[in-house]
Amino acid sequence: MHISHVVGVAYLRRQALEMTISFYFFAAAILFGSIADAQIKTNPQDRKILNYIYNATEDRTHKIYNWTNWGNSSSTSNPCTDNWFGITCVEDQSVYYVSGISLPRHELRSLPDEIIEMKHLQTLVIADNYIRSRDFPEGIFAIQTLEYLDIGNMYSLNISLPREMSLPNLQQLYASKSQINGVLPITWNTPKLESILLDGNNLVGYLPDDIGKITTLKQLMLQENQLSRIFPQSYGDLHQLVNLSLVQSSHTQYRGLCSGIPDSWQAMFSLEYVSICVFGHLPDFIGENWQQLKTLKIVGGSYEGNITASLCKLSQLEHLDFSYNQFTGAIPDCIFSMSSLIYLDLSNNQLSGSIPEAIGTMTKIERLMLSHNQLNGTLPRSIGKLTSITQLELEDNLLIGAIPTEFDELRNIGHSIAVNLQYNMLSSIEDGLQYFFEEVHGQYYDNPFECPLPTYVHEATCSLCNSGTKRNSCEDCVSAGCGWCSYGSNCIEGSHEGPLNRYSCPEDYWSFETCREG
Repeated sequence: MHISHVVGVAYLRRQALEMTISFYFFAAAILFGSIADAQIKTNPQDRKILNYIYNATEDRTHKIYNWTNWGNSSSTSNPCTDNWFGITCVEDQSVYYVSGISLPRHELRSLPDEIIEMKHLQTLVIADNYIRSRDFPEGIFAIQTLEYLDIGNMYSLNISLPREMSLPNLQQLYASKSQINGVLPITWNTPKLESILLDGNNLVGYLPDDIGKITTLKQLMLQENQLSRIFPQSYGDLHQLVNLSLVQSSHTQYRGLCSGIPDSWQAMFSLEYVSICVFGHLPDFIGENWQQLKTLKIVGGSYEGNITASLCKLSQLEHLDFSYNQFTGAIPDCIFSMSSLIYLDLSNNQLSGSIPEAIGTMTKIERLMLSHNQLNGTLPRSIGKLTSITQLELEDNLLIGAIPTEFDELRNIGHSIAVNLQYNMLSSIEDGLQYFFEEVHGQYYDNPFECPLPTYVHEATCSLCNSGTKRNSCEDCVSAGCGWCSYGSNCIEGSHEGPLNRYSCPEDYWSFETCREG
């Protein structure tokens, strides 16, 4: 045998031996490592609680497909090392303790009272389950290690909060829409708390002053409850607050949490989202100081003054909603020049004046609601330039004149649009709008359009008093069944008692059978 061949074989054998030895060392390392891991057991009490939770669900589908390894209740299964679904752990002195339980939407029906003995539990997420008050341990609000608690969207929960919220490590409290009743805790020993979400419940009573002492608070969402009282001055010290929502469950006048805005709030510089209801004075410091605002909703109050032009300084504002108030006077022209606005709702007020042509500069506006006011004048031709609009609501106002040809430009936006111009005093339709009426969904009923209407105009009727030769003066119009509205220069149906239909003109402008002198 050639010496080189012998050497080659020996080399290969040595390589194989070294690889074999390496493999055994590697396997041994894995084995001993596994043995070492196996020696770190999950705290027996924690494991017992997890087994209870597993057996408290009626969702077999989740058991089979999502609850990884939960079905293995043998002593060899370790919740902390065998990837039990929704479970996280921490190690303390060679023992694993459950630090997190996250099981939303798993049809849980109950929790064991022993859960309060989980001394390392930091996260508990059981939202969207079916736990009721009798199966919900009150001691959960006494787990001092809790940092994140989510019990939201449990519509049958029906519990009350403790009078004293004492959770020194809690950072997030999510409990929206869970039938929580009673009053808010009076004292809050929660120095690390950043979020309170208790919206959509049945809370009653007053806002506690103590919440204003939680200087770490960034979100306070209490809307859609039945709270009442003026806003505590102490809330002005919440300098890190970003989201604030206190609007209650009804638009009814004077109902819910509506009051004047305290002067102390002018220091709340971090606000990005505000939803409240007020009556009285709307302070200028909103526009001067709340420069981070992206959403401002003052809904369902009874503010009776003008909309302040200082709001136009909010250069980042995207959503402005002042609906269901009693705002009066003209809308500041600068509101229609706020290029950042995506959503503007000033409906259901007593606003007057005309809509300026500057509205055409609102290139980001998607939803524009100005309905149920007393806006007058003609439709701005620049509305055709609203290239992002999806919803335009101008119904129930005093708008006069024609639907302008420029509205046809709305057909070219590339998405569907809803236009509502009902219950105004529009009298004509300019040429060039055939495809607009065929392609854009709209409602135009109860306007005194001249007859006959073009055949392509649907969702509208015309006034027989405006039919045939246009009657453009009181003398041409007044007769049995037809009266003159000088406000919109319209001849419409009516009687001595006034116009017949809801697009009626103001009483002082109505003439019937005889024209008024002067």
